[in-house]
Amino acid sequence: ADKYEALVMIDESHCSGFIGKTGRGTHEHFNVMDRIDIITGTLGKALGGASGGFTSGKKEIIDMLRQRSRPYLFSNTLAPAIAGASVAVLNMLSGTTTLRDKLESNTKYFREKMTEAGFDIKPGFHPIVPVMLYDAKIAQTFAAKMLEEGIYVIGFFYPVVPQGKARIRVQLSAGHEQHHLDKAIAAFTKVGKELGVI
Repeated sequence: ADKYEALVMIDESHCSGFIGKTGRGTHEHFNVMDRIDIITGTLGKALGGASGGFTSGKKEIIDMLRQRSRPYLFSNTLAPAIAGASVAVLNMLSGTTTLRDKLESNTKYFREKMTEAGFDIKPGFHPIVPVMLYDAKIAQTFAAKMLEEGIYVIGFFYPVVPQGKARIRVQLSAGHEQHHLDKAIAAFTKVGKELGVI
């Protein structure tokens, strides 16, 4: 960016509230807080909202985006209840890292145990965990069988992900206790063996 005098924009939809020492996102995690010009994200994940998102940056950038961004110009306003809930979550997250720390612990535990069980887990530290199955039909069948086991997960396949990269996406939460994770891991293992995945 420095070489070409470019602005740096990051999409924090899967990072706000999760990643970084205080949950501020990848820019906090990689210690580049002062190097980012535009941050976008969603209110639908860690911030607890059912819809909506945000774009943040310097006033001059935001003013320009407000005038030129068609999605902004032709969108309905965010419901006050969603905005209020998101602000409350931000205040809660800025007061303590307890939930973020628990989510980090849950994520590490789940990733380790699933790998030990023989699943191909995309590397990382993120609480949205891709369990790679590669085949679209297997991903669909796997998700259906997991629901029969009382575990709701979603199979992702082309065109959502590249062909041959089908997966189950697991979204972990600070609300999960270890017995919840163990139940999910046991169900994954059972279904994985039934379908010949592991």
